[in-house]
Amino acid sequence: MDAAVLAVQQWVNATYAGVSGYVAIAEDGSAGRQTMAALTRGLQHELGLTALSDNFGPATLAALTAHGPIGPAETNRNLVKIVQGGLVCKGYAAFGLDGIYGTAVAAAVAALMTDAGLAARIDGTVVPKVCKALLFTDGYLLASGASARLRAAQQWMNDRYLNRSAFFVLACDGRRSREFLTALIFAVQYEGGLTDAQANGNFGPLTQAGVKRNGLIRAGSSGPWVRLFSAALTHYPAAQVFTGDFDESLAAAARAVQEFCGLTVNGEGDFATWASLLISTGDPARPGTAADTVDEVTAARAQALVAAGYRVIGRYLTNVEGSGFDKKIKPGELATLAANGLRLFPIFQTYADSASYFGWARGYADALAAHDAAAGHGIDAGAVVYFAVDYDATDTEVTQRVIPYFLGVDAGLRQRGGRYSHGVYGARNVCSRLAAEAFPRWSFVSGITSGWTGNVAYPLPANWAFDQISTIGVGTLEIDKCVRRAGTDAGEGAFGSAATGLAAYLDWIDRLHELAVAYGNGDPGERVLEYLRAGRYDNWQTRELAGGTDAEFVSYVDRTGLARVRTYRDPVAGVDVDVSRWGAAALAELRGRGDAGGWGGDLMAFYGGWRFTAPATAARDYCAAYLATSENPGALDLAGLVADVDAYLAATALRAGATLGAHLRGADRGLRFSLFYRGRFGGDPAAAAAAAQSLLTGTGDDVVTAYRTLLLRGLATTPVTVDDQLRQFCRGFADRLVALTENEQIQIRRGKVS
Repeated sequence: MDAAVLAVQQWVNATYAGVSGYVAIAEDGSAGRQTMAALTRGLQHELGLTALSDNFGPATLAALTAHGPIGPAETNRNLVKIVQGGLVCKGYAAFGLDGIYGTAVAAAVAALMTDAGLAARIDGTVVPKVCKALLFTDGYLLASGASARLRAAQQWMNDRYLNRSAFFVLACDGRRSREFLTALIFAVQYEGGLTDAQANGNFGPLTQAGVKRNGLIRAGSSGPWVRLFSAALTHYPAAQVFTGDFDESLAAAARAVQEFCGLTVNGEGDFATWASLLISTGDPARPGTAADTVDEVTAARAQALVAAGYRVIGRYLTNVEGSGFDKKIKPGELATLAANGLRLFPIFQTYADSASYFGWARGYADALAAHDAAAGHGIDAGAVVYFAVDYDATDTEVTQRVIPYFLGVDAGLRQRGGRYSHGVYGARNVCSRLAAEAFPRWSFVSGITSGWTGNVAYPLPANWAFDQISTIGVGTLEIDKCVRRAGTDAGEGAFGSAATGLAAYLDWIDRLHELAVAYGNGDPGERVLEYLRAGRYDNWQTRELAGGTDAEFVSYVDRTGLARVRTYRDPVAGVDVDVSRWGAAALAELRGRGDAGGWGGDLMAFYGGWRFTAPATAARDYCAAYLATSENPGALDLAGLVADVDAYLAATALRAGATLGAHLRGADRGLRFSLFYRGRFGGDPAAAAAAAQSLLTGTGDDVVTAYRTLLLRGLATTPVTVDDQLRQFCRGFADRLVALTENEQIQIRRGKVS
């Protein structure tokens, strides 16, 4: 409790208790919005207003302007006390409320104004706009983790534009906000020649014309347009420059943002770059090569799309039951896309338009439905299915509802064997939050909804693949035009494809190794594994577990035109192995977290599958029926365990000095489980069970513990309790390893495996 703040609260309550429209506040010594609102209502009363409110709006500003600045000559001591109370609550002083505008008050006001970038305007009084700032909760000191360059931009803008009628004192805390972006647009309007009556904070036709007329800046430019451009760039972490001179550092920042946003990389402040910085649609007239639509793509429509430059089309997997709205993929439609050189990115959405829709159980159920629909359409394994968040979710709703939904989606897709990955459709902030907390491979950004709070003042998410920017017609088809980011989701170009044969797969690995050697940066084996992981398992979780990816090597390979292999057919196990899953597990093992990044992580998810779907089934029975089987898909079915076991063996070989290709060509697949069982657990079932239990209950590794918590988010109780059922589950895991090992020995004795 702050005694000075408590005194402010007690004074304002006592002074205005009998005033109509005044709302008493808690006297808890905690400065915040309620205390500032109470002071604002007190100010309104002192100025003669009868309709009191928490907001320091136009009527309050007009009344204070008519009254004049509050300063040493002020005769209304309550007005001075309100100023003193605001200064106390903002932390600029701890004096008592005596109603005297003396040197202490003047010094505190000067300190606030200096922090707000208004040092040149200090005149010993509190002018109306400064009083408005004083009674807001905005901060004027650099916030923890915020941008000093952005704070400098906020301060500069306050000083330059405070005299304009619609411009008010900005927070100077170095944090991006909706208010900052709106102020930035006002500033662009002012510099573009708009009058106070014309400026409205919207990036409309007059504003765009002003940018096109005045905003083209490049090396050698200087002045306010350069200041505003560099201020806008500070929203991106790679572009922390605030300057009035267009030097090489600003050009480099512009190039970084342009490359990230999919713009022409010229290092200049051109219109397309300005637009992308100021509104989530960017320039909606810029070309797009992707689109989504609710209507069938017929042969004629496919030809029109191709002629218009489109290459990747988003279509819906299902209809909304009972809606009467037919938007799902039609029979033969995917063949039509493929025949015309178009690729598909699949979308799953029923309603998804309010917070009440979302939650873990709904995500789990939606994942099962999406998997079944995608498989029914013949969409190949490895595709990314985009699940929608089709409303302006608040941060609180993302935390409480949307993140659990996507963790449920992840669990549901794993329960179906991990055939597909998930992506997210939503506002920039939603996509960024999920990318850091819920495993999506790619983001499909609803940039078209430029008024959503989740889009305003937020940069594109790090994993964006598609950015939806405008609704247009192409022939008879209405589409949402999208920009596709190079090097991300290329969509699906074939359907019902068979897995690659082993020989072709090994040749492909050899070619990747050759490219890694030619690339010449780091260990070729690690570069190849990073490339494999990037296929569908390169998200924040895998990077936390096993380090980053050399993105330039991935681009280097992609530029060669080498087609990516997603699955190969293992001739011994008779299953299709996910190459990206194998690569992620091998990389984790090579970098010291092989258990959690491979078999152990999948065992956690498999444990969750048991608890989610069949908790009444005895643990060992569940393991016997579902673990490492090809009949029942799941988080650790036979294909999954083959990938994990082979990953362990490959990483072991690489650590011993072998090349990846040589190991794979010499691998004894008929003894893979035996080699893994002996190598990792010493051939001891008790050791295997103990390792499983440690992964499910251990707390010694914070990253692994956090990963486990997310994987098991859907459990209603504490995720993992050490009890007899858990011990039986871990023994069930060991039982299956023993059984698989014994079966290998039987097959060898029968001469079926050499």
